Amino acid sequence: MYAFPNESIKHFWMVLGWSSMASSICSLFSVVGSFIKIFSQSVSIEGSKYQLSITPLKGSGYPPVFAYWICGTNGESEKILRLLKAIYHPRNQYLLQLDAGSSDYDRGQLALYVQSEKVFQAFGNVNVVGKSYALNQMGSSALAATLHAAALLLKLSADWDWFITLSASDYPLIPQDDLLHAFTLLPRNTNFIHFTNKTGWKEQKNMDRIVVDPSLYLQESTPLMYAVENRSMPDAFKIFGGSPWMILTRDFMEYCVKGWDNFPRKLLMYISNVPYPLESYFHTVICSSTEFQNSVVNNDLRYIVWDSNALGNLKS
Repeated sequence: MYAFPNESIKHFWMVLGWSSMASSICSLFSVVGSFIKIFSQSVSIEGSKYQLSITPLKGSGYPPVFAYWICGTNGESEKILRLLKAIYHPRNQYLLQLDAGSSDYDRGQLALYVQSEKVFQAFGNVNVVGKSYALNQMGSSALAATLHAAALLLKLSADWDWFITLSASDYPLIPQDDLLHAFTLLPRNTNFIHFTNKTGWKEQKNMDRIVVDPSLYLQESTPLMYAVENRSMPDAFKIFGGSPWMILTRDFMEYCVKGWDNFPRKLLMYISNVPYPLESYFHTVICSSTEFQNSVVNNDLRYIVWDSNALGNLKS
C-alpha cells in the first residue's frame, strides 16, 4: 500500500466493492454554461502538434468511457500526475484542476507536462483547467466547482458515459482495464452514490443552519460564515445526503447542469446556504427525480483509510 505523508485521510476507489447568496448561486449556471479556456491550450511548446480527442468506438460489447475530474491544491500537482498515470486509458477523458491555493507556476507546470507527454498528445484526451478559484469543501464553492467541471467535460466530449470525481489523495485499487471491463457489463444508466434520509444525518450536518461561503467571491479558501438564526427544513422535497464521492451518468450530469425541469436549479438555491452541500445536492436531485431515482446503486465504490496517528482510528 502506498504511503501518503502529512495527510489524515486517504481515499481509494474501486468497482464492485464501492439572498445575496441566492443571486450568486443563480449566476453559477451561467458560469457553468460557459466554457472557460483550457490552460493546456494557452501554453505552447516549440515543435509540438496537437489534435482533437479521438472518438472511441461505442456500442454493444464495447467498454464505456469515463470522464474523470481530478482536483487538487497547492503542492499536489505531482500526486495528480501520479493518479493520472495510474488511471489513464486512451478511451477516457481527463480534466485536471488546481484550485486557487496553488500558484500560476504550478498550474503552468502541470499543463506543460500534459502537453509534453506523447501519449496524451496522440489521443488528445487530457486537459488542464487554467482558471483557478477558491474551494472550501464545507461550502457551496466545492459544489460549484463540481458542476463547472461536469459542464466542461460535457463540452469537451460527447462520448463519455460516467462522470467520476477524484482528489489528489485517491488511488485505484484495480487496474483501469479491469474497471472498464466490469462497467461494460453494467447498464449505462446506473448511478453509484451513497445516500440516506435518516434524521440523524441531517442533525449531524446541521442542515437547519444558514451559511454563506465567502470562497465563492474571494481568491482564497475562506471559512464559512454562519447566521445566528436557523431555518426549518423544506416541506416541498426531502433532503438526502451521504458521501461526496460518486460515479454519475452523463444523462444525470446533463440534467443537473441544464436543469430542464427547474428542480436542480431550485434545489441549488436552497442547498447553497447549508453546510456540506456536496454531500446532499446530487443525492437529493437523483432521489427526487422520477427519471433517475430507480437507477441508483447505494454505494460510492470507495474504500477510505483513516490515519490512526491523526485521528485515532484503525489503519489498514
